[in-house]
Amino acid sequence: MKGIGGWLLVYVVGSIPVILFYSAGLSGWFFDYPVLLMAVIFLALASPLLLIIRGSPRAPKWNIAALWAASILITLRIIYGVLFQRIIEGQPRLNSEELLAALPILLGIVIFSLGWAIIWTKYFRNSVRVRNTFS
Repeated sequence: MKGIGGWLLVYVVGSIPVILFYSAGLSGWFFDYPVLLMAVIFLALASPLLLIIRGSPRAPKWNIAALWAASILITLRIIYGVLFQRIIEGQPRLNSEELLAALPILLGIVIFSLGWAIIWTKYFRNSVRVRNTFS
């Protein structure tokens, strides 16, 4: 097994919407979701995918790094949003009801993000296809 196929193809294709989501969330961290910033973040987070397509031996390491960087950043973005965003904007903190309503969605994003990073990190480290394609 060698080349971009199987689960490696699933990773590349499946990463596009995930990276778009991360880009949108991160672009709104300090600004009002500017499209240009979102595009720049998307290109930065998607660039390791190009290494896979080109068959670069560095692709696995760069993709693992990007997975964890994005996961950590989106988690920090959520924590910042819950704890500080409204205060900085001059609004009151979330009350208990608002927090309880938002928490399942926010925790879902964090759990998905960490799960995505864990699963694909294990894949990149243990896959025969990855080893044969990039060594």
